[in-house]
Amino acid sequence: MPQSPNVFNEHMTNSTMSPGTAAQSLKSPASIRSRSVSDSSVPRRDSLSKTSTPFNKSNKAASQQGTPWETLVVFAINLKQLNVQMNMSNVMGNTTWTTSGLKSQGRLSVGSNRDREISMSVGLGRSQLDSKGGVVGGTIDVNALEMVAHISEHPNQQPNHKIQITMGSTEARVDYMGSSILMGIFSNADLKLQDEWKVNLYNTLDSSITDKSEIFVHGDLKWDIFQVMISRSTTPDLIKIGMKLQEFFTQQFDTSKRALSTWGPVPYLPPKTVTNNLEKSSQEQLLDAAHHRHWPGVLKVVSGSKSRM
Repeated sequence: MPQSPNVFNEHMTNSTMSPGTAAQSLKSPASIRSRSVSDSSVPRRDSLSKTSTPFNKSNKAASQQGTPWETLVVFAINLKQLNVQMNMSNVMGNTTWTTSGLKSQGRLSVGSNRDREISMSVGLGRSQLDSKGGVVGGTIDVNALEMVAHISEHPNQQPNHKIQITMGSTEARVDYMGSSILMGIFSNADLKLQDEWKVNLYNTLDSSITDKSEIFVHGDLKWDIFQVMISRSTTPDLIKIGMKLQEFFTQQFDTSKRALSTWGPVPYLPPKTVTNNLEKSSQEQLLDAAHHRHWPGVLKVVSGSKSRM
């Protein structure tokens, strides 16, 4: 339509028109307009049909998201016996770890409205760790260990968490340089922990700073026998054992990293911090000199603690 006046003016200026040609020129824009209207009417229907489909899909997706859902996961593990034997050089020598009667089962429930229910139990028949032929040795024996945990969290309700640990007996002996420095026994132990929440569940804009949230943890510990035997050199020997174990595991980790770097494109980088032998000897002397004076600090912290029954 905007081009038809220009065409009509060009014919008027350049040539003389007869009535027939004028009629033809007047009819041609109408025919062009009718064709354009008729041609444009078809894709408009298609466009309407195409634009209506995503609207329907979005409505279906919204309706699907609004429906509540719940997921339940149940698992169970049963291990009859596990034996692990290791050679830890001259630090711990031949080490054997034996575990039998390991069982575990649990239930996990999660809902769309932030509901969570978790229940889990773990049981252990016996676990024994034995080390011989090294600088550090000893035995740790655990019998009849059971643990039960329950977590309950629901909207507009205070959460609840419970855990209970029951142990039949535990015996331990720690040796350093062939002599026993620590022996102990802990039998018929029962530990119960439960929390109590006092939190404002409805967060309003008018809530002032004076609103307090309190969380309490209630605990109950019982046992039958608890005995520990130590010697005069127990404290410095335990410090030396910790330093030797730390040095051994650091060397093992460094060696493993070096071996794995030969398989991959990542080059091996040695540790940056290297201490001299003089610094090590001075640190060991300071630890040996201060091991008699660290117990008063621990006693001060324990005596200063307060508990509300």
